[in-house]
Amino acid sequence: GLAGWLFACVLISEWTGKAPRTRFVSMVSGIVLMGVGGIASVLHLAHPENMLAALSHPTSGIFIEAVLVGISALCAAIYLILFARKAADAARKAFLALSAIAGIALSFMAGSSYVMGSCPAWNTPLLPLGYLGTAFSMGSLAYLMLVCVRGDEDDKAFFAKIALAGALLGTILSALYLFAAPGVMGAAGAWSLVAVGANVLAAICCVLAIKKPRSMTVLAATGCVLAVVAGVAYRCAMWVSMETINDFFSML
Repeated sequence: GLAGWLFACVLISEWTGKAPRTRFVSMVSGIVLMGVGGIASVLHLAHPENMLAALSHPTSGIFIEAVLVGISALCAAIYLILFARKAADAARKAFLALSAIAGIALSFMAGSSYVMGSCPAWNTPLLPLGYLGTAFSMGSLAYLMLVCVRGDEDDKAFFAKIALAGALLGTILSALYLFAAPGVMGAAGAWSLVAVGANVLAAICCVLAIKKPRSMTVLAATGCVLAVVAGVAYRCAMWVSMETINDFFSML
């Protein structure tokens, strides 16, 4: 999800003509992160060796995730080739748009795969929306940090506002799930407070970065770390709150 929103921020950069020096390193970083995420998606399974069997079911969540990872990473790689060859803007933007759309969809689908009637805390569309929001927060703040490191001085304020929007959306969407879904606060109250609190602090970092441009690099890096902490805490809260309607293992 973080990688997908990095690609989306590069697309914004292409559309607006801002932060051109940040695009290449952001796309490379995104492809690496997308690869790491894809590997993690396989290795978190109880039996990774059965992954190919799972992919034989086109309607399964993990199949859709794998397709979106492949589309996003492949189109990102093609964009990099076109970028290096200084190809036409239209061709670059077309592949970049496909990469960003698939990456954003992936940040939602990664949570949608867990929506199921057998687990009340997960059986709500608020769960994947929280995945989407926290991924937006992480990706936009990571991009702002890269803009600051690459030294696109005139464009920092613009992407600080994008990052602020991401942090605020991450706060709202994660809070909606964590505080409204049945049983989450009771089972994972501490994780929930960390998730929302860290995103609030990330948003504050963005506000301070806009007001104090000289300190923007430090504030962007701090906000990025806080957004990642919030994203991890959100997912921990989701997992800790997992309680199925019927506990077949205890029955055995």
